[in-house]
Amino acid sequence: MPQQHPSEETKAAASYRLIRSGVRAWLALSRRSVRVLGTQRLPESGAILYVCHPADFEDALVLVAAFERPVVCVIDRVQMAGRQSLLESGLGMIPSPTEAPTEGPAEASARLAALRSCAETLAGGGLALVFSEAGEAAGRKPAALRLACEAWAGAFPEHAPVILPVHRFRPETRAQEILIHVGDPVRLDSDDDPGLLQQHARAALGEVANVFALDAALLTRLMREVERNLLDRLQQNWAAQPGRKRKANGFRLSPRTVETLRRLNWNDPQALVALSELLEAEHEARREWSLAQLRGEIEIRQLSGLQRLLGWAESVVGLPVACYGALNHLSTAFLLFVCGLLKRDAQPHLGPWLARAVILLGCYAGQVALVNHFLGRAAAGYYAVTLPVSGAYLARYWWLIQRRTRVLLAGTRSAMLQTLANRNLARFFEKLDAILAGETDGTRAASGA
Repeated sequence: MPQQHPSEETKAAASYRLIRSGVRAWLALSRRSVRVLGTQRLPESGAILYVCHPADFEDALVLVAAFERPVVCVIDRVQMAGRQSLLESGLGMIPSPTEAPTEGPAEASARLAALRSCAETLAGGGLALVFSEAGEAAGRKPAALRLACEAWAGAFPEHAPVILPVHRFRPETRAQEILIHVGDPVRLDSDDDPGLLQQHARAALGEVANVFALDAALLTRLMREVERNLLDRLQQNWAAQPGRKRKANGFRLSPRTVETLRRLNWNDPQALVALSELLEAEHEARREWSLAQLRGEIEIRQLSGLQRLLGWAESVVGLPVACYGALNHLSTAFLLFVCGLLKRDAQPHLGPWLARAVILLGCYAGQVALVNHFLGRAAAGYYAVTLPVSGAYLARYWWLIQRRTRVLLAGTRSAMLQTLANRNLARFFEKLDAILAGETDGTRAASGA
């Protein structure tokens, strides 16, 4: 097999390292961190990594940036999405054409160049990265894995290829890490025909479970929640139509929806995780909303209309006095915070309370001394009287805000929590509708049992 000129190899390696560093800088600037799990499974020599999900351009860049060893990506031309020149020249990615019954001179030359590049990477201890091709679902015969097996046969003719399944988890929020998991190698018996190796490898890789997928119990629970929310929306739509009474009893998720969710759990589990998080957020908002309503009803019954009016009036009139008390006790609060005495003890002891009393009286004495120094003895005497009074009213006002004003604002808080729950539910339906590929209402995702 012909070899590259040393200067060309050096230039290609430098270009690869430069662009990989740029990709890593781009990930750092966009606050995306990448972590690779299972790197100990990588052999010291070359290996074929089979990413068990259809990939896009960003996936290819992330995977190249994740591994320290040189990586050559063998990608279907359809997945290249018009970026072939950049991929070929910059990172040495190989566009693998779909196999056809007849192959012209241009296709044959491109195929030989791809084989040579992939074989050189493997022979040098690098990694050949192959993605599950989008064309498989359309019935096209993919060529990326076959090309990688042929390149392995050229680099290591006496050894069967070592293929490791790779799953990636790319969360929607930037605060979470992008996880890449390298599974146990799929070792195959040595075979002279790379086509048979490809078939055996695809059959073995098809049985590898996605480590990021939801287990059966969680997936079943999620499907029940999806079904319940779809039925609730269906009933709401029917209730909005006057004169038409229907019942949603006996409706279930359609087989197509169930199959879509199961396939998504293997191909793209982060989408189901995002659905679960939206459902959990909606449930939590509903729970807090119900709890706020219950508390408001109980406490409102305990207060008469006159008491509620007086509570509102005191919260307005007493605000300046409370602010004066807070200003007087800033130094006390700061010292208590520094000494770790600001929070109440779970089990009260005499020692911490004595320390709090000493700090409070010491701050009072220091503040009175300062007022005496700058404003005189008379002002210091009046100020000394206002210190404990303002402190006592500050405690009273804090109790008022926590108890009485919370009751008065219970309706507003309840409305805010209800709005938050409805917003999370709306986002859940938007994401679910996008997942189900064009199904825009619950009637399309449910069918009669």
